[in-house]
Amino acid sequence: MKIKTEKRCGCRGDDGKQLGARCPKLARKNHGKWSYRLRVPKELVPLVGQAFIRDSGFPTAKAAEDAGNERIAAVRAGQRSAGALTVGTYLDQWLDGKRKLRPTTLRSYESHIRLHLKPYLGQLALTGLHPNHIDQAYRRIERANVDKRQPTGPATIGRIHATLRTALNGAVKQRLLQYNPALSVELPEHSERDVEPWEAEEVGRFLDEAASDRLSVMYELIALHGLRRGEACGCQWPGLDATASVLTISLQITDNGGRLGVWPPKTRSGKRKVDLDAGTLGSLLAHGLRQDAEREAMGAAWQNGTLPDQHGRPVVLSGLMFTRPDGRHLDPAYVSRHMQVIARRVGLCTAVVSAASAGTAVVTVGRRHVAPERTWTVYRDREPIGTVTVTRCVRRRGSGATLTLAEPLPFDLRPKDELGERVLSRRRLHDLRHSSASIQLDAGVDLALISKRHGHSSTAITSDLYVHLLRSAGQRAAEAVASAIPRASRVPTSCPQPANEESAGLSES
Repeated sequence: MKIKTEKRCGCRGDDGKQLGARCPKLARKNHGKWSYRLRVPKELVPLVGQAFIRDSGFPTAKAAEDAGNERIAAVRAGQRSAGALTVGTYLDQWLDGKRKLRPTTLRSYESHIRLHLKPYLGQLALTGLHPNHIDQAYRRIERANVDKRQPTGPATIGRIHATLRTALNGAVKQRLLQYNPALSVELPEHSERDVEPWEAEEVGRFLDEAASDRLSVMYELIALHGLRRGEACGCQWPGLDATASVLTISLQITDNGGRLGVWPPKTRSGKRKVDLDAGTLGSLLAHGLRQDAEREAMGAAWQNGTLPDQHGRPVVLSGLMFTRPDGRHLDPAYVSRHMQVIARRVGLCTAVVSAASAGTAVVTVGRRHVAPERTWTVYRDREPIGTVTVTRCVRRRGSGATLTLAEPLPFDLRPKDELGERVLSRRRLHDLRHSSASIQLDAGVDLALISKRHGHSSTAITSDLYVHLLRSAGQRAAEAVASAIPRASRVPTSCPQPANEESAGLSES
């Protein structure tokens, strides 16, 4: 492939047209830029995707020729030009070829591409994509937040960028691109929200409240042993070794945008054996007896159901530990909602159903979980705003009642305000899993063991999630090291001040 170099400029003649290579000033050293052009051999045109390769903007003919030679070497090595392939078309093709993604990951990639990447970058040529294009796209996404009910925050932009970076890595591997332009983009600053699970005492109160529920043991497995929601839904009796007190996690029931499926655990490390304490094992065995009674009552109608696997093939479920009363598998979304119902009852007396103004001594409430005649904390959005003392309760039609207060209200009450004592702060079902890790860390359990029990792919993930919870463990480690080393004397915590300059060695000779 022969390289042709040429010097051109942007000067215009009297007719307003660019002079290009005809400009008389090109004889000057610093006027104009050099370009190169080469014809692609016919046998390589299908590989390259175009008959000519050209580029411009070089300061010297030598620089242009060198760039052309580099391009020839790339072509000879199999570098393909994407030609007219746009970013949007490439992203669609890339996503269509991802056959091993989990449903939630696939849905996330599709959403990022459809809602953010294609609208702002989709029309650009893939080979012309520059880091500045990506940066400007993210700035446009941020400016569009003004008109959105749910703004796209820095954390979401970070996830969108991760999708684009992964996709463009694929383009580099296919030799559609020489480098990944997403690697040079600086993202907006944001800080990840620290995991704030319930304390051990709060987990205990939740589990006590759930003790009479059909799914109490499921929540116990999540809170004590760190199972994921889908893993808990997919627990099977054949995976329980009661003699060794070990539960094997081998599958999970997933929710893919409302479509359920049965998949292997989230990571390779997710397929694991979980050691159980004697209390949890006993609860599981008792749960099995109750399930046997339900199965006997349903007879032949007891079926766990059928769900598709990751390849869309139907899987007939059997031996599930946790089911509906009729034997059908559980919907993971229901498990999350039901956890909130249980958690809301902890410490709750009742909830306000009608607004009440300050100065009023009568409050209309709904169902009472305990007798209301006593002093209660008033919560709004699970945050305390004051106290009231109830002296009388008169039942109304249905499940409601009218409460008489010892003193007029010092503040306004709104519907859904709650009366209770030590109610639980709002947490997700997944935070029960975080609570398990937090409690183990506080008890001094080794980080590697926690990572293994939780099915993390590496201890780095466990450390990143719970680094802010490692302070107490670090303090214990510091004290353990200090106590293990014999010392003749301890270094004083503060150095005494010298009595005078001479004793300090500061006097002048």
